[in-house]
Amino acid sequence: MARMTYRVQDRHGTYYFRRIVPKALRPFMPAPWTGKSAWTKSLGTKEERKAKQPFARCLSDCEADFALAERAMRGEPIEAPRSSPALPSDAEIEAEVLAGLLAADELERQDGDARRQLQTPEERAQWPGLVKLKPRGMAEDYHHVLGGELEAQHAAYRKALARVDPEIVDGECRAFLRKHGLPIDPTSDAYHEVGLVILKAHVRAYGLLLQRHEGEPVETPAPPVPAAANKGPKLSEAFEAWKAGSGARGGKKPSDRTLMEANYAVRRLTEWHGDIRLGDLTRELARDFRDALATVPTRLPDKLKRLPMRELLAKDLKAYPPVHAATVNKALTILAAIISHAEAAGRLDAVPGFKNPFGKGMKLGINERGEEGRQEFSTGDLKAIFGTGVFLNGERPKGGGGEAAYWLPLLALLSGARQGELAQLRVMDLAEDAETGVWYLDIGTAGGRSIKTASSRRKVPLHPALEAAGLLRYRQSLLDTGAGLESPLWPAVEADSEGRRAGPWSKWFNRYLRNTAGIEDPAKVFHSFRHTFKRMARDANLQEEMHDFMTGHSGGGGVGRGYGRGFGLKAMAAEMARIEAPEVVRGLRWSEARTGEAKGAKSQNR
Repeated sequence: MARMTYRVQDRHGTYYFRRIVPKALRPFMPAPWTGKSAWTKSLGTKEERKAKQPFARCLSDCEADFALAERAMRGEPIEAPRSSPALPSDAEIEAEVLAGLLAADELERQDGDARRQLQTPEERAQWPGLVKLKPRGMAEDYHHVLGGELEAQHAAYRKALARVDPEIVDGECRAFLRKHGLPIDPTSDAYHEVGLVILKAHVRAYGLLLQRHEGEPVETPAPPVPAAANKGPKLSEAFEAWKAGSGARGGKKPSDRTLMEANYAVRRLTEWHGDIRLGDLTRELARDFRDALATVPTRLPDKLKRLPMRELLAKDLKAYPPVHAATVNKALTILAAIISHAEAAGRLDAVPGFKNPFGKGMKLGINERGEEGRQEFSTGDLKAIFGTGVFLNGERPKGGGGEAAYWLPLLALLSGARQGELAQLRVMDLAEDAETGVWYLDIGTAGGRSIKTASSRRKVPLHPALEAAGLLRYRQSLLDTGAGLESPLWPAVEADSEGRRAGPWSKWFNRYLRNTAGIEDPAKVFHSFRHTFKRMARDANLQEEMHDFMTGHSGGGGVGRGYGRGFGLKAMAAEMARIEAPEVVRGLRWSEARTGEAKGAKSQNR
């Protein structure tokens, strides 16, 4: 009934469709309604009966425009998927329309007319002459009026079918196509044919409705299974199910870091192909998306990052570095996992011959030995890095996060920990084991931290060179100045817009490595410290199983390696001490007096 308030008359008696557009939505409305206060269109008649069909058409078009505006306001893509679902057969179309009309009529006969909803029994009791409404069923006067309307509508539909003119059901035709995600082109032959099928369904349905109106027992058929059900869930539905996990105790759920990467991958796929059903996502469409994603550069400013992918790729992006193939493959792996989760839940069983479109053979090839592969630092590289002002002159560039500029490279070199693991550390994560007296780094997920894999959760004993350099004195200085145990170990490290504490710091270090340390080889980055630690561990003849555990690598060896939680801290500390620290860092000593200073910081490192 609320929708009928959109039908108004002007002072001349002409019927109009008019719906107010909320202020927040007006800038996003499609033309010609952009910025307008109301969606308004003439129904072209002064007769109420003749206004019904154009009203239905306007209602369908208006709701579609509002839906587009709401999506645009939320920043969602508004383009249709590049591959439209298949058109249902004539029999499927007719069955769906017929079932819908009969079901609506059955509900109306059970609930009566709108007087029940518009007036309370107390209000009607004020006028004794009104027809008494029963709690259920249709009032006699309403039954009489409805019979006349059914006869008139049936006659109009039959006449239109005799003329092979489906214009009378144009609104219903548009609504059907929009519901099924099919293109609406009133000039096409397919549109005309669908309209005729829907018109035939109306002729049949209204014939049955007249029989029902005369008291014949006409049953409402069960609604047909939507064709979309045979195409599996939408991408958004599969994503939500994957995020929720199985719900079982011990069941795997994605980490915060993985969720962030998954949000990006799903967002980009939705921007490229729409919220497509998985059964419609072919290998061809997956390859098309993969190739497009591989052209999205990295290190984009925020204003470009927020653009939909098609709009982004239409711009000149030559100034930004290309994305690494490994990054693209990571997105493809996550999408494959989301689809595999839906497959394992049986939600794609109805799709004949379904195969994961992001499965085997979809990833980009990576030159593991080429110049793009990460390499360890040489002795000369380490002299260049640890011979800079940060380590020798007390420089603390703002972008380096204060003391993090000094300690993160040292910790990575002498622990093999990842940059993200180190950047998230809290004061309490640099701790002393009560039983053995061994100081260690506690790398895990407590306190909102994230780790790469389950095997990344570990305790890494401090290398003696770190204690000699003054790491424990630095920790105590934080406590002495009021820091709590849950405070960040690197309070000056800034987080990016997505809450990652390693993001901005990583950009600073890359600039510092190139511009100040003079290491220009693109294969040498912060992660090269991790490679260097692994090499030093091998040089010290540590067992692979030992240094794999120290660095959080899963390694091989079967299920048995998962028992006993790896190695004891005392044994690990003894092995860590066997690793010889590079000569260039042995004499480094942190000075408490330099805490928080920013002297000598160059603008290029900010």
